[in-house]
Amino acid sequence: MNTFVKSLMCGLMSLTLLGCSNADTSPNVSSVTSSNPALQGATRLNFKDSLSFEYLKSLDTKKVAINGYMATSSPVDGSFIFLMNLPYQSCPFCKPNTSTLSNTIEAFPKKGQRFGYTTAAITIVGTLEVAESEANPFTDAYGYEFAFKIVDSEYYLVPESEMGENVGVWQKVASSNLITDVYSMLDYIHFLCNWPTYYVRSYEDIDGNVVPGFYLYAADALKFLDSANGQYHYGRESGYFQKLINRAKGISEEALADLITIISDASTLATYAYNELVSGNYTSEEQYVPMFDTTDYIFTLNNAAELERRCNDLYDSFESWLGGWEL
Repeated sequence: MNTFVKSLMCGLMSLTLLGCSNADTSPNVSSVTSSNPALQGATRLNFKDSLSFEYLKSLDTKKVAINGYMATSSPVDGSFIFLMNLPYQSCPFCKPNTSTLSNTIEAFPKKGQRFGYTTAAITIVGTLEVAESEANPFTDAYGYEFAFKIVDSEYYLVPESEMGENVGVWQKVASSNLITDVYSMLDYIHFLCNWPTYYVRSYEDIDGNVVPGFYLYAADALKFLDSANGQYHYGRESGYFQKLINRAKGISEEALADLITIISDASTLATYAYNELVSGNYTSEEQYVPMFDTTDYIFTLNNAAELERRCNDLYDSFESWLGGWEL
């Protein structure tokens, strides 16, 4: 069965992370300090800065420099790259259940040039180009949306002497596959908070007749959650959230304190959202559904606005935490 919302982010693959450290929480507007003369006069940008559209606008058309890694799915023709703060990722990172790039920057080379691929840490230096507004982002050929890009750019390898100090912790995070599993946790939370928006698509039976699709009923949502082979049953397994917390603590309770808080908050929200479902705190109304050309019952959570807000707050917290890891 296909559901309405599926994240466009490819799963974070096995990561071998090098030279990352926590970034400051405020934008760093100082000039780049580097022995490379090509970087002089550029403003240092980091991934957490990119969460602030207002800050990005203040740097529109200016020369910037940012450290990162090329995603392995960057176009083979070198026409542009997906720059990420994590190495060896196959796909761009999107905010969960959207096509909006997060902790991923599209960088384009100088006119007439192409990027060669490297797995090494790099510094991209070029001109920041910001969309007119957040409501009208740029869109690429893959359907990804993004508020800014770096154009007329080139890259340089980051000297080992300029790497961050918190290498060991990030390597352990990578080898544990923890980020991938936290992302699955967020997907589970999204379903709990938004199950009435998920649907099964229309399809043709063996006789060629179109079987209309349908939005999930409450009973369907419970099957997705409580059935042993349900798509989101993993989140209902005993000790699910505590196991994630224990894994994070096993790496470094101090360094991953913010992530542990995010997982704990997710556990609280999951309990609340699941109880909303099983207690029947929803309504349904029979109405015509143009997409399926049929009349059906559509469910609405009574506390839908609150659930959506809390879900989005959780996403924002994770996005900010992940963006804080910088070279």
